[in-house]
Amino acid sequence: MAKSSADPAPAAAAVAFVEPGGYQHWSRDPAVGLFAVLPLWLLYEAARLHLAPAERNGAEVLLLHELHRLGSRAHLVLSIGFCLLLLAAARSLVRRDVPWLRVAAVIALEGTVYALMLGPIAEALTSSAVRVLAAGSPLAGNLVGSLGAGIFEELVFRLGLMSVLVWVGVRAVRSWSLPSWVAGAFAVLVSALVFSWFHHVCGEPFDRNRFVFRTMAGVLLGLLMWTRGYGVCVYTHSIYNVYFYLSQDSV
Repeated sequence: MAKSSADPAPAAAAVAFVEPGGYQHWSRDPAVGLFAVLPLWLLYEAARLHLAPAERNGAEVLLLHELHRLGSRAHLVLSIGFCLLLLAAARSLVRRDVPWLRVAAVIALEGTVYALMLGPIAEALTSSAVRVLAAGSPLAGNLVGSLGAGIFEELVFRLGLMSVLVWVGVRAVRSWSLPSWVAGAFAVLVSALVFSWFHHVCGEPFDRNRFVFRTMAGVLLGLLMWTRGYGVCVYTHSIYNVYFYLSQDSV
């Protein structure tokens, strides 16, 4: 029997599958998040070179320490590695026809909004928390350090450590027949504790209130990483730190 013209064409079935889209979807994409951070990273490198060459974030120092065998080329290797990661992200965005420019702009705006909320919410969770002010540090060094903190601490503790903890946690909860959300809660909490503890390992005297405050902030950033992605986390962390130092130094 001849095929009727009313029969569905094969193309119709293909049209039925539509790849998820929209800001909520694309802003959580790791490639979009990395590419959205590019302007912030360039600003950090330029500001550090011209304003405070000796200033480096602790998480960045940790990465450089792992590359210490390369000697003076360690920072160059780290920068090249980050650039290659960005190029891979850009290739992925072009291949999938992602509207990266619009999404990146909104990520920066969303991160700025969360930055203004991060401090008050964290302080509400711990009444005894006090804001940390590095006495005697020049404003330029604090501002450069603020940008580096957002980029590298989120890279190490959220994108890196939290992802590993989720991977471990998922396998543990499957073995013990626990709800899947336990793995996420475990990863958020442990990465927040390590994030807070790391600041004291880097030389800052231990203070319980500061430790609790940073842990609470780390939990909130971990939840942002889980629900919104790396790019939003970086902008939230960096711009909050900039706002903090500007408000303190302007007093």
